Amino acid sequence: MTRRRLIIGLSVVLVLLGLATATGWIGWSQPRFAIDGLSELNPDVLFQAQTSEKVVALTIDDGPYRAITPHVLDLLRERGIHATFFVLGDNIAGNEDLLRRMQAEGHEIGNHLVEDQPSVLLPAEEFERQMLAVDPWVDAEASHRWLRPGSGWFTPGMVEQAAQYGYRICLASIFPHDDRVHEPTRLAHDVLGRVYPGAIIVLHDGQEERVRLPETLALVLDGLQARGYRVGTISELVAR
Repeated sequence: MTRRRLIIGLSVVLVLLGLATATGWIGWSQPRFAIDGLSELNPDVLFQAQTSEKVVALTIDDGPYRAITPHVLDLLRERGIHATFFVLGDNIAGNEDLLRRMQAEGHEIGNHLVEDQPSVLLPAEEFERQMLAVDPWVDAEASHRWLRPGSGWFTPGMVEQAAQYGYRICLASIFPHDDRVHEPTRLAHDVLGRVYPGAIIVLHDGQEERVRLPETLALVLDGLQARGYRVGTISELVAR
């Protein structure tokens, strides 16, 4: 191998390693420039709201879950805060009372399909089936109806298919990876360190290892209040 070929080969390897590192960093840290870029490239998908007001949306995925959701609802009621709950169809049976409580207390229910899996891998027919299975719990008269695909990936076809049933796909701009990290102080520090006007925050319910969600949420809400932020549903955020 000539010296020139060796240099070219090493350069290609370094570029590939750099891209892999950058992709992993962007996926983990969700820098603001990446969220801004995604918003511009995908105007039909909501990642954040454009506002200078100190307002954010709170979203909670993967519930309802009997061991966690009631405590989350208690906390939100005490604070006078509404949130958007993206519910899984697999978790609805036996927890219908929790969904009715969400509705009665002024929260917003969003569609998170049936199973906690990457929705982008679903055939169009299965995507539609799962969407319609959760649909009865989403307010048919609402001015905004939100759908969040599993794992945060989507295709143009999914965006169009959701729109046919009155849904707009909504992802988020602040995700503290509470699917892997479960220490409340660390999670709250992550959220509060990246918060900005118009951000959409996502936290996760739905599994036993997330049992400290109410503790995390309390720390996040305390920090947001101390920073002068108001917290509400996605629809409340975009209405400003």
